[in-house]
Amino acid sequence: MAVRLDSFGLSELTSKPEDAFRLATLAMAEGRRVPGYGGDHYYYWMGDAAAVFHVRLDPETGEEELLGMDTHARTGCRWTCRVVRDVSDSEAGPLCRRALVRRDGGDDLAVVDLVCAGVLPDLREGDLLELGMAGFPLRISYDKGESQGVVEAQRDTVLLQGLVKDAKVGETYLGMEPLTKFVSVTVSTRMGDVELCHPMELVETSQRDLVRPGAVVSALCVLSGDCAVGDYAGGVVYDEERDLTVLSAFLRDGGVERLSSVLHGECVCTFLQNRQEGRENALALLEIVRSDLAAAGLTRRCMGRLTGGGPRGKRCLLLGGEEGYALLCLLELDSLGRIRALTITSDPQYDFEPDAL
Repeated sequence: MAVRLDSFGLSELTSKPEDAFRLATLAMAEGRRVPGYGGDHYYYWMGDAAAVFHVRLDPETGEEELLGMDTHARTGCRWTCRVVRDVSDSEAGPLCRRALVRRDGGDDLAVVDLVCAGVLPDLREGDLLELGMAGFPLRISYDKGESQGVVEAQRDTVLLQGLVKDAKVGETYLGMEPLTKFVSVTVSTRMGDVELCHPMELVETSQRDLVRPGAVVSALCVLSGDCAVGDYAGGVVYDEERDLTVLSAFLRDGGVERLSSVLHGECVCTFLQNRQEGRENALALLEIVRSDLAAAGLTRRCMGRLTGGGPRGKRCLLLGGEEGYALLCLLELDSLGRIRALTITSDPQYDFEPDAL
């Protein structure tokens, strides 16, 4: 993922394992905590740069376990884009995700490392993401002329060309102690503006006078998109739509840690005639439901709304197979938006309408 401390001149901060551990400890003590599904993110701002640590409780020991780290930049650049597909590394931690995204109505594609992805209820094709965008160039050049603002996805990087809208000197600090300076340029592309951060040494000497507004910049870079912006600035959002999305993801992939955070401690779960009370019992029942649905070939999931038998328009999750939907899931929420009661039923009293695909 986007652990690009070298882009800020900060590589020495984690050059040794004990150094990285100290920085993580500092982030967890003094940084900004952003709760996610199944874990938390800690942002530790060092001037215009941030180290972001991903942490979860070890289910066996109950102690906090460090899962990974990202870097990001202080940026006002925002992209609104659609997920084309999840391209996360198979070895990535559960709170680290990478997505191929496309801007609505455009042809450009970008591969983006998602910082603080644990705030998202799922990562599915077609999902709309709002991201705070930064880029960390591996190669970069500045020139005069015109730009088409193109973004072209590679395997885990992007080729990017755009017009420099703003150029400034970024600064990093540790507490009150100044550390490094780096180049920070805001670049316009057809996907939206992105903040490129890199050391001046990455630019050829003959081009350094062109690091200014109006120049055309071309770069091979790693893109980093902060998910903890907009609706998710404070972390996870509990509501009926998102809770059903988390449940649907669980039935597809498993992952009791993510689902557990959505359930009220005294949650009641009913599957046909089987009723279980309490979070742990509810999770155990839902694990059985997931296994039984897979064994029966009922792997089709779709959001829908009730049209009869209950509050008209109430959201539900439809479960079935190739021949149609056999079950539906309804939720009752507590005052915080977490699941207080979950019912999976085949009761014919309910009429429903699937969402349009």
